[in-house]
Amino acid sequence: MEERYLHYYAIQPTVAEAVTKSAMAELPGGRRFSHQRLIPRSALVGAKEALLKLNFSAVRTFDELHKLVAKTIGPIKFIGTLTIYDTAHRIGAYLGLHPEFVYLHAGVCCGAKALDLDCKVNKLPMSALPKAFHRLRPDQAEDCLCIYKDKLKVLRTK
Repeated sequence: MEERYLHYYAIQPTVAEAVTKSAMAELPGGRRFSHQRLIPRSALVGAKEALLKLNFSAVRTFDELHKLVAKTIGPIKFIGTLTIYDTAHRIGAYLGLHPEFVYLHAGVCCGAKALDLDCKVNKLPMSALPKAFHRLRPDQAEDCLCIYKDKLKVLRTK
């Protein structure tokens, strides 16, 4: 996720505002984040309402946050692994928690498969990725695997 978007969630005045904007996939200006554009508004509202009931004060790591978000909104129809990760990432920006692993969902898994990485797990340590990725943060590596999945497939075949 772009730094400017993470900054938008990080500067929200309250945790309730950060959670609301995160769950609703709201971008500056009120638009919806592209990854969640096809999710019915009612599903996002349900996710927002469920997340607003949580107390995040005991959450110490992004992994704990990700598990809490998954447990809370995962059962909601139309909410999948990408929305869980994106929502946790946005809330994490507000809480000052950043991914320590590369979380595998949809396009990220395609990119990981192109590099012969194990996609049966839901996350990978950075050490599992090729050395060229090690200079990136885990969220940046996740973006690269997703954005460049098709190019990685081509490189693998050469």
